[in-house]
Amino acid sequence: MKTNKIYAESSVGDLIDRISILEIKKLKVTNKSDLAHVNKECQILKKILKKNIKVDKKLKKLWKNLKIVNSKVWDLEDQKRLTQKYLEKLAKLAKDVYKLNDDRAKIKLKINKLTYSNIREVKKYAKY
Repeated sequence: MKTNKIYAESSVGDLIDRISILEIKKLKVTNKSDLAHVNKECQILKKILKKNIKVDKKLKKLWKNLKIVNSKVWDLEDQKRLTQKYLEKLAKLAKDVYKLNDDRAKIKLKINKLTYSNIREVKKYAKY
């Protein structure tokens, strides 16, 4: 099914933001097919920008600053995703330790009851 072109009004800031993100993707994307789509979209949007907006020095500077900010956001998103994987693993490990320590306490209590020990360890933790 072929899709018709969709034209939607956009702010110049949004257009330049989108182009700056595509410029970053051109550096980050390695899959050739995906990169071809990125290049195509970038060319189309740059053509629209050139046709409708005079890009002067002030606008170029703001564009550059926007690209720098977007690049930092990209890097932070990557770091956030890597950290999330680590935190999920850490949370699982912690939960496993809680469960094993609870099992350990139950076994020790059974031993103490079986042997009529005078001293019994008492454990009371919040549920997890």
